[in-house]
Amino acid sequence: MKLETLLNLQEEDSRLRNLQRELTVVLPARRKEAKERLAIAQKAVQAATEENLAAQREYERFQHDYTQQRDNMSRAERNAGRISSLKGQEAAAAEYANAEAAANLAAAAATVAAENRTPTERRLDAAREFEAAEDMAVTELIASLEARKAQVEAEIVNIQERRGALAQAVEKDHLHYYNRVCKTCWPAIVQFDRQNSVCTGCNLVQPASVMQAVLASEKSDYAVIAHCPSCGRILL
Repeated sequence: MKLETLLNLQEEDSRLRNLQRELTVVLPARRKEAKERLAIAQKAVQAATEENLAAQREYERFQHDYTQQRDNMSRAERNAGRISSLKGQEAAAAEYANAEAAANLAAAAATVAAENRTPTERRLDAAREFEAAEDMAVTELIASLEARKAQVEAEIVNIQERRGALAQAVEKDHLHYYNRVCKTCWPAIVQFDRQNSVCTGCNLVQPASVMQAVLASEKSDYAVIAHCPSCGRILL
């Protein structure tokens, strides 16, 4: 039997397998990677935002403490104006001094907090810029993946049409056997190493009868397909 048609069929099946793998495995994996890439950038923005908010809250807390101590100073000053006794005046003065000291500490802490807040703002800006760049890159990548998906789907349709035409030219028994082997072994058609009597599909040494079957298949278009008794592959 001449195996040109079956070989052509296997070539189309090989293309079909590669495209189907690209469609079901490669493209989805690349899409997932793209989304994970964007998610990393988004998490970076979230982390930078939380860091910046924490710095802002700390600054506002010290600012609030400063304002509160200034109010305490004003209250102590007002109280001192209404008190006539020396002891009361001393108490009001001590209250004012304590509030003033606390206000100074709060002001100093607020200054430090403001300085600490600046780097977090820069990191947040950088994270947002990175996210924007990643979003653009990922959007473009996904668009290209969608375009490739459409192209692959169209190629699959064309191959299936060509495969159908080739399959019609193969004897039903041979086609059935080929399809059955394809489910368990790939490629289904392999070269037979005639010098060493080895099936190059399973790499096992075969008996002399296999060599005879391979030679017989070359001489007749209607001979039984020569196959490997170990793995079942069709032998050339």
